[in-house]
Amino acid sequence: MTKPTRVLICGTGSGAHALAAVASRSGFDVCVLSQNADKAQRWTEILERQRLTVIGRTGTNGSSAWKANSFTVTHDPALAARGCDLIIFAVPTFSHERYLELLEPEIRDGCIIVGLPGQNGFEFEVRQALGQKLKNCVVMNFESLPWSCRVVEFGETVRINGTKETLVGAAQGDLTKAKLKEPLAVIQGLLGESPKLILSGHLLGINLMSLNAYSHPPIMYGRWKDWDGKPLDEQPLFFQGVDEDTADLLGKISDEVVATSKRIMAEYPEADLSQVIPMYDWDIAHYGNQIKDKTNLMTALRTNTLYEGRTHPMIQTENGQHIPDFNHRFLLEDIPCLAVIRGIAEIAGVETPNLDTVLVWGQEKLKKEYLVGSRLTGKDLATTRCPQRYGFSSIEELLGYTDQPVRPIAMSAAISKTSVAARSEVMSEQS
Repeated sequence: MTKPTRVLICGTGSGAHALAAVASRSGFDVCVLSQNADKAQRWTEILERQRLTVIGRTGTNGSSAWKANSFTVTHDPALAARGCDLIIFAVPTFSHERYLELLEPEIRDGCIIVGLPGQNGFEFEVRQALGQKLKNCVVMNFESLPWSCRVVEFGETVRINGTKETLVGAAQGDLTKAKLKEPLAVIQGLLGESPKLILSGHLLGINLMSLNAYSHPPIMYGRWKDWDGKPLDEQPLFFQGVDEDTADLLGKISDEVVATSKRIMAEYPEADLSQVIPMYDWDIAHYGNQIKDKTNLMTALRTNTLYEGRTHPMIQTENGQHIPDFNHRFLLEDIPCLAVIRGIAEIAGVETPNLDTVLVWGQEKLKKEYLVGSRLTGKDLATTRCPQRYGFSSIEELLGYTDQPVRPIAMSAAISKTSVAARSEVMSEQS
């Protein structure tokens, strides 16, 4: 009898819960790795009592529940990676470096390393962590999670609100060296029929086509740039609250990103970045069945049924009113990712005035400094995955066309401990 394919899932947040459940039900041997020993122990104890429950959406308001098959959870990287040829990262970007450090001694030739999503700068981080090992591995990065999902009760219940129709990714490395033959088919088998996985073009295109990075911060900016500081009685809607000015800003930023991809392809035609498309086109391709009004970007965002009822991240005051949470992941994680896109555009020689407006506003809210004037030279650049952090200064280096080693900007211990501790506290439920 053939042994089931073993898959390692990094993380214990919403995406990791859903992935573990779906993969286990698809017949995979699943192990979840947490860098937090307490979380791993807690989840293990829960699994000894009950299987993970998944609540899946059926129609507009209905839902159905099903149980995942058994899987293991550990904080031991050696145990987690044993016999594993497929490693999936389902954690926020700031956790990738630590997981890669833990796993690097255990990664074998032919291993497939997948960001689901890896978010901006994923391959830069992997390139730095693995060094020469990267030559014998395959790196894949997808543009987003397969679903809209949320943990209801840690280790016990996860809700899948909706499944994307398609999911685009890219791969780097020699697929003939991969231990798993036809790795895309393996990952598709893990997820099921939907979303349909598509490998297209160069990994740099996935860096640029990371919509969280240049949709969440502009929507936050559009709603709060003129906020007078007074608490609100109700939480404003997020996507459904997008107005014409914000939709226009989103469209202009999207145009700047597309222009960056075209500039790079003009100089290096063999670098296929055709997966970088306008935001409106992406929304229609991925959420077409859920969008009621496809007239333009604003109506597409406001009438997407998967976005119904979602509000801006808010903090409740003592008297029951609400103020914006500027330390939510929509800024805390997405602004550094937006800086990565800005870094790619800077190297490509593309001006991004609209993106810059949001980046400057966002870094001020986070009390960070990435962009100084027109250059990414801020004191907090080393806490991002901007190509400038790794010493990249040319398109060739962005594309991985040179054999030059990664030359990371040193991140001081004080910055590292402070930033990681702060982000871990704010985003603990996701990692």
